[in-house]
Amino acid sequence: MMRRLAGVLLVAAAFALAETSCGAGHDAASAPPGDGGVNPSCTQANAYPKGPYGTTPGTTLADDSFFGVGADGGSKTIAFGDAYEPCAARSRVLVIRIGGGFCGTCQWHAAHTSALFATDIASRVRIVDVLVRNDDNDPPLDPAYASTWYARQDAHTDVALDPDFTTEPLLAGRVALPYLVLVDSKTMKIAAALASPSPEALEHALRVVIAALDGDHHDSAYTPPALFDGRFTKDQWDMIAAMALTTAPPSDPTNAKADDPAAAALGQKLFADTSLSPSGRVACASCHQAAKGFADGLPTPTLGALAGDRNTPSLLLASHARWQMWDGRADSMWMQALLPIEDAHEMSSSRLFVAHALYDRYKASYEAVFGPLPPLSDTARFPASGMPKDPAWEAMAPADRDAVSRAFAGAGKAIAAFERQLRAKTDTPLDAYAKGDEAALTDAQKDGLAAFFRAGCAQCHYGPRLTDDAFHNVRAPTGRSDHAADEGRIEGIAFFTASDFKASGKFSDAPLVGATHVVPTAWEWSEGSFKTPTLRGVVDTAPYGHGGALATLEDVVELHRTGGLAKLDARAVGAAERWLPEFDAPTRDAIVVFLRALGQPVLSPP
Repeated sequence: MMRRLAGVLLVAAAFALAETSCGAGHDAASAPPGDGGVNPSCTQANAYPKGPYGTTPGTTLADDSFFGVGADGGSKTIAFGDAYEPCAARSRVLVIRIGGGFCGTCQWHAAHTSALFATDIASRVRIVDVLVRNDDNDPPLDPAYASTWYARQDAHTDVALDPDFTTEPLLAGRVALPYLVLVDSKTMKIAAALASPSPEALEHALRVVIAALDGDHHDSAYTPPALFDGRFTKDQWDMIAAMALTTAPPSDPTNAKADDPAAAALGQKLFADTSLSPSGRVACASCHQAAKGFADGLPTPTLGALAGDRNTPSLLLASHARWQMWDGRADSMWMQALLPIEDAHEMSSSRLFVAHALYDRYKASYEAVFGPLPPLSDTARFPASGMPKDPAWEAMAPADRDAVSRAFAGAGKAIAAFERQLRAKTDTPLDAYAKGDEAALTDAQKDGLAAFFRAGCAQCHYGPRLTDDAFHNVRAPTGRSDHAADEGRIEGIAFFTASDFKASGKFSDAPLVGATHVVPTAWEWSEGSFKTPTLRGVVDTAPYGHGGALATLEDVVELHRTGGLAKLDARAVGAAERWLPEFDAPTRDAIVVFLRALGQPVLSPP
């Protein structure tokens, strides 16, 4: 980080702009003047500077425009040219802060914007946030998302939405977000760019640029700030403190029995019951084993009727997640619990088969929680097995189909109630360190955590579960037996859209609450994207990746370091993301040391 910053600042210090006369520009009265008022010799009001335009220091920034929210909270069109003030006595610096809602480091910068405005250079700085992705790492197509980000700021800036990623050429290679581009407001020439800088590094870069623009001398030597525990800048330390694990999952109004002990007791039995599968061999517990971090330790499952093609995700802390499964095809734990039952690769069962099992073996305990089951003893109305698209199912009366689906949903809600009782210990070394015990991690583990930040991992791995719950393409290898690439999120969106068991659907206990969930939209980057797994308990859940093809933690970090599988490798599809930063092998090795500290013992359900 220090080497990268030094290079940026050398460019900034050398870039002393000489254009102080009035050039072509907006009417000075229509643009906020730079510090020091208006140059009285500048009276002409013309258009934005003509091209050619560029994306590197020394070139002129194109006047792109976006929909967004102004610093006053009102909806508006935001253009980079709004900051152009050729007649100001002194330049200001336009800071274009490119980021995304999924990004933890971006969220920290937004929540600490006021720190920059509290300095003596505040009047010389104007910030525009440009959001290229939303919380799910999808394009921010909803205009209301600008207001969502605006609410996260502690000092308000203009917030622009860039769903087409027109600002991508400004990113210099593979870089961490937020990516900040510093522009001279008098000429709109780019002065410098920084990838995910610490607050102190950003302030120093701004001082160097402002001094260069003013023609003043400024010592470009960077004086590092005081570091927390000798390693971490303020932003990093704040994010470490936020890693402390909380115990209870968030409430789920769409499952009225989510925290009902009787539902959980029933769910625990259903979770372990292999007779819910026609083969009598597969239960939820078959692939989600407590001793293996509630995964199965295999690349892909082997017990189902067909070969599995995705690695079994850990259930540990899954009840905290915004989306479920690798491709996000479920938006609740109870919906997730239902999907493996009817999947031919897993239990290969059906909702009618499960409803009969409930009626035959669990009727009293089920009805005590969820109310009466349909009269499943009437096999003329209710065949032994079946699900949508099966002839037996389609021949049933619509009301009977709904009754069976509701009973099936109840089974999922009971299993979810059990899974919500799973608790990870909150006194691990990382939790103790996050709460201020500097002796809780070894020096090597602390160095690994510092490398974790330096490599940009905290963009997607942050908070108590060390995940953003968003979807990313890192070009990890497939787990399909035919070695063809897995389509990922784009398949999950199609499945979710068609499902009857969405949180907003008729089997939800709070469909209006479910309707507030983000509705995913398929787009080109959905292809090959998968959900960011939690790093809690990661040492217990090998092998890794959606295909289970990465045997070790070293393999995982190396894949990220090198930007995923090569473009022509048919085992992955789509392009790796621009915010998958580059880092060196020693950094990789240090990160692995930190990850090995993330064992996560599980407490038994109460």
